[in-house]
Amino acid sequence: MRKLIWLACFAYLLTGFGHIIIGSVLEPMIHHYNLSYGDGGQLIMNQFLGFLVGVLIAPFLLKAFGRRSVLLLSLALFAIAQLSLYLLLPWSILLMIVPFGGAGFGMIETIIAGMIIGKLQEKKASIMVLTEVFFGVGALAVPALAAFFIATGQWNDIFIVVSLIVFTCFLLWMFLRFDEYEFLLKKEAIDKNAAAPIKLKYPKPAWPIVLFGSFFFFLYVGVEMTFPNYLPSILSLTSDLSPAVLALSITIFWGAMTIGRLIMFFIVERVGFYRLFVISVIGQMVTLGLFAASPHYIVSFIVIFFAGLLMGGIFSLGLLVINEGIPGLEDRTTSLMIAMGGLGGAFLPRIAGSLLDHYPVEVTLWAIFGMAVLMAILMLIISRVNKRSNEIGKSTM
Repeated sequence: MRKLIWLACFAYLLTGFGHIIIGSVLEPMIHHYNLSYGDGGQLIMNQFLGFLVGVLIAPFLLKAFGRRSVLLLSLALFAIAQLSLYLLLPWSILLMIVPFGGAGFGMIETIIAGMIIGKLQEKKASIMVLTEVFFGVGALAVPALAAFFIATGQWNDIFIVVSLIVFTCFLLWMFLRFDEYEFLLKKEAIDKNAAAPIKLKYPKPAWPIVLFGSFFFFLYVGVEMTFPNYLPSILSLTSDLSPAVLALSITIFWGAMTIGRLIMFFIVERVGFYRLFVISVIGQMVTLGLFAASPHYIVSFIVIFFAGLLMGGIFSLGLLVINEGIPGLEDRTTSLMIAMGGLGGAFLPRIAGSLLDHYPVEVTLWAIFGMAVLMAILMLIISRVNKRSNEIGKSTM
């Protein structure tokens, strides 16, 4: 089992690369192609659209081909996209190829998360948090690696390095075998003589969890993308800090998120993933409220650190909580939640940018806090629905 877990973590490390890599070298890239920031944004948007497609089709491909085959396809698409970016192919071709790379790491996220939550019987909460730790390490490592290659003048070399790492992961998934857990990677046989048919649709009692859970993930990923990415802009409007110090705010946030995930890995089995989820969501609301009301940039930096620390496990813990209320449909539910998170990550930063353009910075700050309050309310609703469905389940036994 240990071998399977570490390879799953390696795959999640790559998804951290995928989410950040284009943005890390966007500045020299648009200068090379002599394009505008809008054109660069289009490339990122195309990758994001591919990510959404990959997340949504993953459950259907899993049923048709099995986890190993779909993982190999996903890694191959990811590696080819990175190689295309390294070769500096014509821009119009890159716009068509990059979505396939996005689909690749979108499928990786969905497959790994669904397998851990739906199929592993022991320590699934701590394993899920551990994969998120590796995602954070990947998201932190890529900007540092990009800075090195930009400094050498060979900024596109980062893509060949990442493509080689992805190819290494491809070979490991192809040739490694996992003993008694090998069945998890094969296509699941359908028993035609089984008394109960395979569930293809959500039962009616599950729809409230699906609805509120989807909205929760839409808001959470939107906040996770909005808050750190606009930190330099927000702090520049509320202080006279230098650009270098402003950029440090993002590093502090993502570093704290990675530390938070690492801490949760060691305590989640003792505390319980549901209790830790409640603490994290309420902690997020409190810290974002303190940031909005922060009187000084020193206080702001302290709050940024604690916000990252508390927000680090919300994504993986939320997946566990929501899937607990809908047993048997983990792959589909995980895919839907990640897809809704992706939508929030695309649209809410745009709204926040519009607010910063047209209103005082305080409006944006309190809007972010308002979203955190909504998440806390949704958390309470989801827990209530889960509790009710568990009571109904016990009463029918």
